[in-house]
Amino acid sequence: MSIDLDRLRTDFANTPLDEADREEVLHLLLRERREGDADLLRHLLAAETAAHREGWGLSETMVLAALLLAECGREEDVWTLWEAKNASFDTMAGLDGFLLFPAGISGTTAHVIASESHPERADLMTYMSEYLEYEKLTDEEIREHIAELRSHYV
Repeated sequence: MSIDLDRLRTDFANTPLDEADREEVLHLLLRERREGDADLLRHLLAAETAAHREGWGLSETMVLAALLLAECGREEDVWTLWEAKNASFDTMAGLDGFLLFPAGISGTTAHVIASESHPERADLMTYMSEYLEYEKLTDEEIREHIAELRSHYV
């Protein structure tokens, strides 16, 4: 089956996608991602997260989904990325922390701080603070890390 990306962009919630389909879609999006693809990418990352809760390891598909969602630059996607990172021991270790700053350090951090009612707020704030203290990253370095990770797939 060949994936119709244009149809999927409008009807992804009603389109069953197995692991191979998700991989194909993500590789298409790697080359053809559009401004409005964040909802589709969030959906794909949620499916990958659910699959990784049930198994071992970290698939390239999971990393690619997280990368593409982070590239969208939306601060609210930090929660979906955090959920993916927490899917299992392997995803916590394998998904890079720099992916948790989709809107840069200050924009993403401000969003997390403002999300007072989110149940994961304290855990994410602690992780982000410790990560930045250890890594000493700037927004430019995060963008460079994201570009390096992208170059692995193209």
